[in-house]
Amino acid sequence: LHWLLGKWTFEDAQVNGQYWERGTRDCELVLHEQYIRCESIGVSNKGHERSYYFILGYNAKDKRYEMLGLTSSYPRQNLYIIEPSHDGHRLELSNHFWTDEGIVATSKATIQYNGVDQYIWHIRNGKPDPQSGHRAVGFIDTVTRAKAPQ
Repeated sequence: LHWLLGKWTFEDAQVNGQYWERGTRDCELVLHEQYIRCESIGVSNKGHERSYYFILGYNAKDKRYEMLGLTSSYPRQNLYIIEPSHDGHRLELSNHFWTDEGIVATSKATIQYNGVDQYIWHIRNGKPDPQSGHRAVGFIDTVTRAKAPQ
């Protein structure tokens, strides 16, 4: 997942709506280089600013990649289970919120890295399709490298 390292710009757009957010994302190694921390700061089309962290790492006990998400605009912490493809350029994410009822699965997402300077994050949080049960893509986050990692 080291391809995430560096400075990025992003545009997160609602598929069937008018909401969008644009900003920057800075990803670096932290905690003795065991984790990748991505800090994002964005401004929406309504002028609201928010910031959030993603902390990614490998959980050796459970033998899986995980990501913790923290945001200034929503009080619940997110736990993502990440299944990377063989080359690590496609990540399948399952999102879970910690709630009063325990850990609840809420959405799925796919991150596809082009191998050079961009990745697309499809967030499937729409209503489930009555036939397949799969959720529709509700947001598309297009992320472009602003500066190569040093």
